[in-house]
Amino acid sequence: MTRLTTNLGFIALALVLSALAGRQGFAWQQARTASAPRPLSHAPEGRPSRIISTEYNVNEILIDLVEPERILALSQDADNPGLCNVLERTARIPGRVASTPIRVEQILALEPDLVIVGASCPAEALRLLELSQARVVRINRGYTLAEIQENIRLVGQAVGESERAQALVAEMNRQLAAVRARVAGAPPPRALYLGSGYGYTAGIGTYTDELLQAAGARNAAREAGVEAWGKIALETVIAMDPDVIFVPDTGGRMHGAVGMRYVVPPKPLEKDPLWQDARAVRAGRVITLPPRLLMCNSHYNVQAAWAMARALHPDRFEDAQP
Repeated sequence: MTRLTTNLGFIALALVLSALAGRQGFAWQQARTASAPRPLSHAPEGRPSRIISTEYNVNEILIDLVEPERILALSQDADNPGLCNVLERTARIPGRVASTPIRVEQILALEPDLVIVGASCPAEALRLLELSQARVVRINRGYTLAEIQENIRLVGQAVGESERAQALVAEMNRQLAAVRARVAGAPPPRALYLGSGYGYTAGIGTYTDELLQAAGARNAAREAGVEAWGKIALETVIAMDPDVIFVPDTGGRMHGAVGMRYVVPPKPLEKDPLWQDARAVRAGRVITLPPRLLMCNSHYNVQAAWAMARALHPDRFEDAQP
């Protein structure tokens, strides 16, 4: 029996089980609170050479860990300029798979030997994938810098490139240390991150909070007790009175976060009459950065720390290259 025939059988089984799951009322809710990565399973001998990523942050990790010919397909976000930091490199890999929601039959039809899924992968989809001959690895949420680095190590182990993975983590730490050294001793302004639509922010337990601190800022959301990524009202922002506000620059294009409906970007903050009482708006300190940096939970988010630090402490970068 050929591998293709075997996988076609798994596809048929997946469809049957999917129908049964619907009758039995299985919950297909995304497990966003699951932080522990799933153990490796069905491990083939040697290094995998037909790898599929279903997550946009894994795309960027894989690109820096393995040769392009070992990557069978990336998630559909690999072509999104608002999320991908390595577009010119992901373009060399033609395969794409759906990520929200994951399509099990699409993945199995490609005959992978390794599938990497996110923490929010539905349990039923995970079980169906594990019935195949492929190894299935689930990463964690990537909410913090520590979780991102654990994901890098986990992916490195799965693809047989643990040393490369550790080198990525070491370089990430070196870059963050360099940013901190550059801004050391500078008075820290109170900064606030506002997500696309200006309706949510990043507080305690987020990589955004850690990046702001590395860039020499006090996170106003942390000081207000905001946990994780939380909703925030205009009145609350004005009460916080931050010195600086960071927002994603959508460039007037359609844009949306992973798992969210794409929406038209709102009016620029500094031009919105409702925001004119905010200190940062009055002072002209609403700073836009690419969403691919502000919303990045791979090792490429150290670029956000550099960009934030330059904006917050320009005098510390007068001798530095842009």
